[in-house]
Amino acid sequence: MFEKLVVSLVLAASLWSAPASAEEPSDAGARKAAQAFDADQLDGELFEFESTEGKVVVMSFWASWCAPCLQELPHLDRMATDYAEQGLIVLAVNTDGPETLSGVRSIVNRKKWTMPVLLDSEGAIANLYNPRGTNPFIVFVDRNGQIVSSHEGYAPGDEAEHEALIKRLLAE
Repeated sequence: MFEKLVVSLVLAASLWSAPASAEEPSDAGARKAAQAFDADQLDGELFEFESTEGKVVVMSFWASWCAPCLQELPHLDRMATDYAEQGLIVLAVNTDGPETLSGVRSIVNRKKWTMPVLLDSEGAIANLYNPRGTNPFIVFVDRNGQIVSSHEGYAPGDEAEHEALIKRLLAE
């Protein structure tokens, strides 16, 4: 009986303290600086995070085997195109390991995504922004290089909330 009580209390505490699927956008004063990184892109070019200075950045962590990721990314790719002139850059950060990385190029080509696809098979970018390693996972960074919000998971309709946040950040 005592063991069941302890297990129940530990489980309840872990559920109570677990992060929500989405964080509310933080006030400008409470924002944390995004960390710079360099990464190889799917097209073979080197991407430098510092090149995003002055832009609103959306980083979407995804994998080829993640169905919700593949539902969400077309919306983000559209937003990347629609708001590029206003200063938005969407980075599709692929987390596939070596065993599934070969399928990434065919997915990107078939879906005709135009946003930069960064390769993070060793988890260097995920360690900075997505330490739990969940997919899909989005990080929103303002024009000042400050992390504003993050969102874990995807359900139809999330894209409307993401787009509203992006519009607000672009207007700042």
